[in-house]
Amino acid sequence: MKQMVNRANDFGSFKDPFGSIYTINDSIYRSVLPAGIADFDAARHAGVHDRLIKSGLLIPHELVDAGDEAPEGTVYSLSHPCLPFVSYPWEWPFSMLKDAAILHLDVMEVLIPIGFWLRDASAFNVQYGGNGLILIDTLSIGKRMPGSPWVAYGQFCSHFLAPLSMAAYSDIRMMSLWRSYIDGFPLDLAIKALPFHRKYRIGLLMHLFLHARFQARAQKQKNLQNHSEGKKPKVSDRGLIGLVRSLRRAVSKINWNGFSKLWVDYESFRTYRAEDISKKSEFVDGVIHRLQPKMVWDFGANLGEFSQIAASAGSFVVSIEKEPACTELLYREIRQKKYRDRILPLTMDLANPSPGLGWNGRERLSLSDRGPADLILALALIHHLVLSAYVPFEHIARWFSSLARYLLVEFIPPTDTMVKKLLANRDEGHLPYSMESFRESFGKRFDFEDEFHLKNGRMLFLCRKR
Repeated sequence: MKQMVNRANDFGSFKDPFGSIYTINDSIYRSVLPAGIADFDAARHAGVHDRLIKSGLLIPHELVDAGDEAPEGTVYSLSHPCLPFVSYPWEWPFSMLKDAAILHLDVMEVLIPIGFWLRDASAFNVQYGGNGLILIDTLSIGKRMPGSPWVAYGQFCSHFLAPLSMAAYSDIRMMSLWRSYIDGFPLDLAIKALPFHRKYRIGLLMHLFLHARFQARAQKQKNLQNHSEGKKPKVSDRGLIGLVRSLRRAVSKINWNGFSKLWVDYESFRTYRAEDISKKSEFVDGVIHRLQPKMVWDFGANLGEFSQIAASAGSFVVSIEKEPACTELLYREIRQKKYRDRILPLTMDLANPSPGLGWNGRERLSLSDRGPADLILALALIHHLVLSAYVPFEHIARWFSSLARYLLVEFIPPTDTMVKKLLANRDEGHLPYSMESFRESFGKRFDFEDEFHLKNGRMLFLCRKR
């Protein structure tokens, strides 16, 4: 699947002195620059890359001759398979960030005994590779400096241990702080945010609390004039493996179980009757088989039942939902099922979707810049955008038309119980909500190709971008 993922990585790799990502005709390549040659050659000749690729831990690559298309200074060019979609840690379910942490530690346990390690431990080095999580930064693998502590230890704590503990023990919404701290959570902030009885757990005490104190002391010493650099402690392979396993225990013990009963019991409280659910599913399934979209974005996916319908027909589905409990439950479910290679659950408020972040707003791309999709599913969604987020139909239609060629959208009439609740304290003149206003606004951007009316009064419309 050839997505805008190539552009996302192209700019996002500019800080790496060892290499960079570039594209030729939508194919993905990595340049290896002179600074990265020694480690790359050492890992290649030792069979490190092949071993990790065979284990499903590292994205595959092939040495190619890119000729004049390669960036200046390129010594080697590596061809990589296209990822289905690039996502970022602030969008991930809790367990996905936890799995990304464990993936780093799995790689380290393979590398250390053979004299290598990960030079960095960035959460951005992990992506959903179409069959679960995978390390995508080939050049982060380097020869270990004998006796040296792990150079990426602090980064691992700020990219994984800090956000996981804050989300689990303080508030799951702490995950959104990634938008402000794309280089990693400050450890002192994590300590302040954690409940008193949590910060003194053995693993967190050592890796967060004491580490944060050490960082503060080191920075203070660095700022003193005429200070002499202290000797760094020597760390053996055994000691480094011990650190990795200590981190693994600390990460493994961090669990978030704050699922809202409202969402766990979703099937028992929603207003659909069984017949309407069945008919709606049949219509969605028919649209998917008719269009055969390769890439589907399911907006307002709830527990992902329609995402699974699309995935069962062969589509890759980015399943987006505002409620973290829903994306967490869906991630845990698909991790055990056959749809693991076709559904990517992401947590996102569509009234405030992921923006472009980092240098010049291009280091990490906005949701819009990671399109287009072939089909958007917007089922039981737009009434929330209009009546809760105050977004006019016209703005919604314009945004949807910029993201996909086809749209399957559900309109819920003002007579519906849920809409009545949302309208209860609204001025009728503010953001008019009616079938007429819906058809007028969406009709400017889309042609209505098909529609289906449910017995409960809700209507499904298949729209094609004009």
